[in-house]
Amino acid sequence: MTASSSGFSGPDRSLASRDAALPALSWLLDNSRLSELLGETVRVTRVRYKPGTSLLVAFRRIRNGSFDYGWAYTLAAPTAKLLRRESTSRSRGGNMRVLRPDPGQQDTLVAVGGVEDDWALYKNLLWLRKHGAERLGISNRPGGTLLAGSSVLRYKPERRLVLSARQGSTAVVIKAAAKPATAGQQTHFLDRLRLHGVPLLPQLGDAECLDHGISACVAWGGGDLAGLDDDASAFAAGEALATLHGVADARLQDGAGSWPAGISTQLQATRNMVSSLLPALEEPARRIEAELSALLLNGQPGHVLVHGDFSPDQVLVGGSEVRLIDFDRAHAGTAEADLGSFAAAEETVLPAAGGAPGGNRPARGASAGGPKTAGLVDGYLQAGGRFTQSGVDAWAAFRLFNSSVDPFRDRSPEWAADMSWHLSRARALIP
Repeated sequence: MTASSSGFSGPDRSLASRDAALPALSWLLDNSRLSELLGETVRVTRVRYKPGTSLLVAFRRIRNGSFDYGWAYTLAAPTAKLLRRESTSRSRGGNMRVLRPDPGQQDTLVAVGGVEDDWALYKNLLWLRKHGAERLGISNRPGGTLLAGSSVLRYKPERRLVLSARQGSTAVVIKAAAKPATAGQQTHFLDRLRLHGVPLLPQLGDAECLDHGISACVAWGGGDLAGLDDDASAFAAGEALATLHGVADARLQDGAGSWPAGISTQLQATRNMVSSLLPALEEPARRIEAELSALLLNGQPGHVLVHGDFSPDQVLVGGSEVRLIDFDRAHAGTAEADLGSFAAAEETVLPAAGGAPGGNRPARGASAGGPKTAGLVDGYLQAGGRFTQSGVDAWAAFRLFNSSVDPFRDRSPEWAADMSWHLSRARALIP
């Protein structure tokens, strides 16, 4: 098995060799070694790494002819904590196990389990099964933690689980989060957006569902804008975004005081992680952090309602209509932040072998985004939106920089090259 197919590359080996506090790291980042440890074929799909402290990975496997997900977790000097969790899991009928990958290192432990054993999600998933399913109008059978007959669409360990279920003959998408719903997920906030003409999906459930991190809506459309090349839908998305930016919401705008601190925190956290993953990129990351800080923090926070994580996959497409989704990061900000975020997200998926500049990705000096961004901007301007291109480019650089660690987290086979491209492109967009 090659390094690429196993998921364990030269940069992974280098990282494992530098982090002596986590000797199990080399098992959890290597598909073949993790499969051997678990006794079944798995592929790591997502990781959350805290240097010198912990590594948590999500993996996918095939069971009974369909995809199934699980997780593996290792801690520095973890013995007591992980063994207590194993005992608690067993006491409530769970399947969490603690394994010792190296017989010669008895203190090197790896905890593994299925999504139903997720420590942070367990209580809300159990509540969904016992109480939430009825509130959502979904039939269910006794036993277990997950909804009977549901399937997992996406999984981020200790963060959220997205399920597909049935409400009679209707497909329903359910999101179970570890924490209660944010202000941007509350019914009264979404009703306000809908009243102002922002195209949304009707939400199922009630306030108690939201208090338990459960939100749901009927499945709609034929996919999202990330997977579709549709100029008309990009234009419609721009119109919808302009409508969103025209909504006044004082409650969310009150949070604008945290604006500088939030930007600084994100930039610093990204620079620290880049330095840990690829020490050779520490200086370029430090320079970009300083330049973005000077560029973004010297301005004033905007006063429009922004989506906060706008990208092509937050736009569902159904025929000639679109719907915007996932407002959990909505806040007061600048219009350019949403436009730049969309442009950066589009650039990261434009073809380019090995993450290096090339293919259909913009050349150095080109404005942020690709053809979908161009369509989005046309619709945005048509609906009365206004922005500066320099602002869009700056916020695109901000997102590119902060998402530079995503190739590692998402286990891209060429994550080191992809990270380098993110930083190079971010720097090229800074005036």
